[in-house]
Amino acid sequence: MDGESNNNDRPLCRRTRRGEERCERVRAVASELFLAHGYDRVSLDDIIAQAGGSKTNIYSHFGGKEGLFIATVERLCDQVNATLKALDLADASLEDGLRQLGRTLMMAVLDERHLGLYRLIIGQSGRIPGIGGPWMTHGPEETRRIIALFLTPHQNRLRDLTPERAAGIYHNMLIWDHLNSAVFAHGEKPESPVIDKHVDDTLSLFARGYILPA
Repeated sequence: MDGESNNNDRPLCRRTRRGEERCERVRAVASELFLAHGYDRVSLDDIIAQAGGSKTNIYSHFGGKEGLFIATVERLCDQVNATLKALDLADASLEDGLRQLGRTLMMAVLDERHLGLYRLIIGQSGRIPGIGGPWMTHGPEETRRIIALFLTPHQNRLRDLTPERAAGIYHNMLIWDHLNSAVFAHGEKPESPVIDKHVDDTLSLFARGYILPA
């Protein structure tokens, strides 16, 4: 383990506007550098050269390079889920809402930035044990929580499932095949019509097994 990453017990950024802006600037620069060059090929000096500040500030706010890496993972996951939170599904039917969530999720997880993040997580998970919890909390678990929130008003149509369980099943049916193909087989990102058909097919299968007729 290098000398820049010996402490990932991160204190919070100072709760001032200037402190928050400084932290966000560091996270933003670190995100781009880690995505472009990987974890090992980026140093704190590289980040400071673009973001400003000092190593003292980074250690104070993030605990070191590992802590900053974890903070960037949280930030990038939050950006993916922000696209789902931005959907206005208040008046959507169960099927239409799931279709919109499914298409938005597929577009987000197959975006090259997310694929780069996923590769980073896989590459560093054995070396930075603390990465798993933040990745799950800010990534898949938060995605499933968003889907479950949409399902809750429609739970009378779920066949013997809680909204949380139904959200997990729908989420997993949607993403894993295409995501693994893109990451491990370096498959090309499907065109929009292919994604639309995949979402429709997945929704049809999900509805057949887990949704009661209206």
